[in-house]
Amino acid sequence: MQRLNEIRYLSLSILVLFFTLFAGCSSSTDETVKVLQGATLFDGTGSGAVQNSTIVIRDGKIECAGSEADCSVPANAEVVDLSGKYITPGLVDAHVHFFQTGFFDSRPDALDMRDTYPFPKVAAFQKQHPQRYYDAYLCSGITGVYDVGGFTWSLDFQESAEQNPTAPHVAAAGPLITPSAMDIFNTPSDKVLVNLDSDEKAIQMVEYLAALGSTGIKLWQLRPNDEEYMGYVQTTSEVAEKHNKSLIVHATSLSQAKTAVEHGAELLVHSVSDREVDREFIEMTKSKGVIYTPTLIVGSGYMLAYRAAAGVAEYPFDDPNQCLDSKTRQLLKGASQFSDHQAFSDSFMERLKSFDPEEDRVSETAVTNLKKMYDAGVPIAVGTDAGNPGTLHGPSIYEEMEAMQRAGIPAKDLIVMATKNGARAMQRSEDFGTLEVGKFANLIVLENDPSKDIANMRSITQTMLQGKLMEIDNIAEK
Repeated sequence: MQRLNEIRYLSLSILVLFFTLFAGCSSSTDETVKVLQGATLFDGTGSGAVQNSTIVIRDGKIECAGSEADCSVPANAEVVDLSGKYITPGLVDAHVHFFQTGFFDSRPDALDMRDTYPFPKVAAFQKQHPQRYYDAYLCSGITGVYDVGGFTWSLDFQESAEQNPTAPHVAAAGPLITPSAMDIFNTPSDKVLVNLDSDEKAIQMVEYLAALGSTGIKLWQLRPNDEEYMGYVQTTSEVAEKHNKSLIVHATSLSQAKTAVEHGAELLVHSVSDREVDREFIEMTKSKGVIYTPTLIVGSGYMLAYRAAAGVAEYPFDDPNQCLDSKTRQLLKGASQFSDHQAFSDSFMERLKSFDPEEDRVSETAVTNLKKMYDAGVPIAVGTDAGNPGTLHGPSIYEEMEAMQRAGIPAKDLIVMATKNGARAMQRSEDFGTLEVGKFANLIVLENDPSKDIANMRSITQTMLQGKLMEIDNIAEK
């Protein structure tokens, strides 16, 4: 019996040793390592191109990114040859709204069609079906988005998207704090706009949103000449700072924008469009490191959507890689069913017919101001205001960047604005935005050189999110 026990013990020891050695060999391989080789790399820092680059990715993060001499290829790594192609960090759209569809069903204040599309049902659908937008963003090369105003449920996307391997990173601000709330956006249990009418309301709202996990606090419109109201704004700013929440401000006039910066704004999410910016505003914005997001095309996007709804012209889809979701496409294709809407008066129809989709696409004042801010060295991020009528989740980023390029910003600098600066706006600079050691491997692969013409961003073939390389043709429904 003793001899039998010794044999059993010896057999068990050999078996344990075998599995230990097998496990050790298995863990020492580089099964989780992927290497991208041969592409021209723009790492998002603005440092220039790296020819014939090597990017080593381990467990979804950058282990090395640089020249072939800088980065050695680990044994047994999966190597992807991208010779002749171009790589940039994944794009960031620093201004979107998940509660908005790209049509007027989510903006009844602009064109009321609630008899056909009851707003609470629209809002509920938006809450329940964000994946179609996630797909459109990844298909367009966008790996991070900032929802700078919406229902409180948009805050939940921050965590759920982080756990979703087919969703961009999401930052969100939640409901907008404003002097002129509109009940038209309310649902039975939630609202988009919250009226700021006291210091107590300011404190309650900021503390509530901070407790829910908002990335920033959004102020929609200001009243620079209303001393009482601006006192409430100051309280909002102070409580936001206390909770380490950046202050985001919708300000389209120079006086509003100056007031916003004076009261602690860190992110201006629209262009100054009523007049040219002056030296005072440029210097105060630059000295405080405020990020300026011009959203050049959103205003005229409304006109494109109005023209489609009025039956003046079909909506001109600009979706080179067919990333747009089918529901949005159907909404805009069927827009002319509202051509008899009472809002389309004779005078309004004349305006719509005289609108030139090319010549009138961008405000000259906004273009002038963007160039002045760029020349002065003010940090600028790319944002589309996607979700507003005529500005679509995903592919709208191409036209926005191209409008910025026509304003005089070189393509090489636009790469930084659409990656590094966007991540900074989202307060995620430590995680993504540049292709540097320790950051998520969020990047896009292009056929053509984006530093020569930013329109070459349209030549995207693949998107990588945290090390997972996805073919564009396989991301969104076609």
